[in-house]
Amino acid sequence: MLLLKFELFSPCATFKVPLSLKGIETYPLPPPSTIIGLLYTAAGRKWKGERFSLSIQGDFESIFRDYIRMRKYNRKDKELSPLPLEVPRLYNFRAVIHVSAEEKGLLKDFLEALKSPSRYLYLGGGEYPVLVKGVKITEAEHKDISQGELKMNAFVPERAKDILYEVIQFRVSTFCRRENGERVCDWINVYYAQKGADIGGKVLIDEEVDTVWLLDSM
Repeated sequence: MLLLKFELFSPCATFKVPLSLKGIETYPLPPPSTIIGLLYTAAGRKWKGERFSLSIQGDFESIFRDYIRMRKYNRKDKELSPLPLEVPRLYNFRAVIHVSAEEKGLLKDFLEALKSPSRYLYLGGGEYPVLVKGVKITEAEHKDISQGELKMNAFVPERAKDILYEVIQFRVSTFCRRENGERVCDWINVYYAQKGADIGGKVLIDEEVDTVWLLDSM
């Protein structure tokens, strides 16, 4: 299996949970919609119906709380008042991304786009430029692992959760678009496994011995 592989680095990142009930919460990893947006921003074009799968893994040194200044509308007095809002930040965030597509030309297009993006790329909030490294085409194959550990935190599909322990379910966005002036997204269920989790079973492994957890086709 041929895959596009690349690494992302950002000094700080926030992947906002859209349905946070109070304040801002962050996913521990970028949702597929964030990576898809980055790919098409690099390519300088919009999505044209291509279908592909992503593997999203990553790590960060720590999480800290930052504050931003917002304005809250007071309906009674009909005025805006300043409001400090707490924002969680993932410090020194790193991600490893794999892309699988039946149309191999799409992988080549994304590879060239990431090597020479149409504009500066940002990740998680748009405040910090993201560094893209190690862009390459790699091969991967399924191997049986009797016992191993996750090198990085990972989003895994439902079909793979049984070979991991202590996973947490998330519902994350994939393709987002504008319909009647509103932002509409497609959603999938994924399972979050933390670095160091035990692995046992048949796992997709690339040439650099990194695991690959392809999510459902998007």
